[in-house]
Amino acid sequence: MSKPTVFVLGCSGSVGSATVKVLSEKYSEKVNILAGTRDPTSQKVTHLKSLPGVTVLQADMNDKKTFQGKIRGVTSLFIVTPTNGHKLAIAAAEVAKLLGVAHILTVSVLTVELADTIYGRQSGELESAITNLHISYTLIRLPPFVDNYWAYQRSIKEASYFSTPGDPTKPFSAVVVEDIGKAAAAIMAKPEKHSGKTYKLISNCHTLGELAATFSEVLGKEVRYKRISYEDCRRRLIDVAGFGEEDADGILEIYRLTDEECPLVNDKDMTHLIEITGEEPSSLKDWVTQVASAFK
Repeated sequence: MSKPTVFVLGCSGSVGSATVKVLSEKYSEKVNILAGTRDPTSQKVTHLKSLPGVTVLQADMNDKKTFQGKIRGVTSLFIVTPTNGHKLAIAAAEVAKLLGVAHILTVSVLTVELADTIYGRQSGELESAITNLHISYTLIRLPPFVDNYWAYQRSIKEASYFSTPGDPTKPFSAVVVEDIGKAAAAIMAKPEKHSGKTYKLISNCHTLGELAATFSEVLGKEVRYKRISYEDCRRRLIDVAGFGEEDADGILEIYRLTDEECPLVNDKDMTHLIEITGEEPSSLKDWVTQVASAFK
């Protein structure tokens, strides 16, 4: 019997890349692995091309005609939703259904129930569209990524501090990208086991104060946390980090929900990640220790 084919659409991003790596490491003997990206010549996907069982190919959610030719015969399709890309993801899912894709996996957020927030509204539209396709699906709801702390590399390395507008005493859920990849790969390898399920993938919960303390412990120097205003943070997100206004406002909403102690952003239930992967999730110290050399 021929092996089923799985397709990661959006392999150039951190989540897509992590998923392809785990699929290759753990499941390449069981499934054919396609990794789709708008630009297969990009350096972002070069490392994927040498992985066992992986075929990197051009696939653009904006180009329906070309996209259709790439997903015929696919068993499980992981649509890694791009920033502000929920409408593109919905369109890709609709095409996948028409072409007989058996299972769709896609990304949502922990705050999807908050329809009056930017990310909640976008993910709510996506979840509704996916479930209404009436085919096998799995949704993974994610908190902010621990890996986003790479944004603090320069300030920690050069000046031993990092800054956000958040209250340093308020805890929030977070997920390590590597953990997402492990869970997504496991779901794609056995989609029938996860059909119709919605999972919350949470690696750990911590405060910004605890983040500063963890960096201090692991790096062997004091790393301070500086709280800045929401206005200054918005300006920095747009002018320095290059985010669009809507994305900047979406990020600030998460900080505000954390400051307000919204339970949806401080969910300590990590059982889904453990159940799917069979492994303990990564702790904050695990991640900081892994990347420590780049922050010294």
